[in-house]
Amino acid sequence: MFLRKRLLFTVLAILLTAGLAYLLGWSNVLTIKEISYNGAPTKNSEATVKNLVNIKIGQRLARIETRKIAARLQTLPWIDKADLSRNWISGKIVITITPRIPIATFNGKLMDGTGKRFELPGGYDAKLPSVFARDAKSGLAAIKLFTKLPKEFSTRSSAFTATSPENIHFKIAEGNRSLLVVWGSDIENDLKLKVYKALVALPENSKIMKIDLTEPHSPIVK
Repeated sequence: MFLRKRLLFTVLAILLTAGLAYLLGWSNVLTIKEISYNGAPTKNSEATVKNLVNIKIGQRLARIETRKIAARLQTLPWIDKADLSRNWISGKIVITITPRIPIATFNGKLMDGTGKRFELPGGYDAKLPSVFARDAKSGLAAIKLFTKLPKEFSTRSSAFTATSPENIHFKIAEGNRSLLVVWGSDIENDLKLKVYKALVALPENSKIMKIDLTEPHSPIVK
């Protein structure tokens, strides 16, 4: 009697496992009925995500490898994080993208706060400071300086260049002139701003084209 019950339970377990396997992997009951894409910043970037995800309505939910797809999406330089979730009841797949947020253009490419450089499909419309540097460390130093400058100053400045974190220079519009400002490193910024304003206000400096504030206590004008 015991052996019969055990055999019966074994057969039922096998049938249940086979039934679930069929339901998940082969049946048309648990299929994708809706796909939602969130977070892609442009239409072109969303199209890139859709092409890489490559899933369609009607596909079986159990055959969607969410982790592999998310890992594949994160190979795109402009994506910081990617997540896929599926709802077995509604049949909905949700793809959520967390894009990198650019803070400047670095040597012609977008760059985020971690120093990661990337291109965004469809481009980026917001105005960003242009930074040219030998390496990401120098570029980040230039961007950090830009973010510290007061708006009335930074909005007139452009073309930040850093040969090192201690040697940053940029151009600034001053009336009809474009002045080259050698700022040096990101230190004594308040003093450098005061010295700069005082120097450009002097009548004898009305035609200068360069101000070196590397040593703000002994600035150089040319």
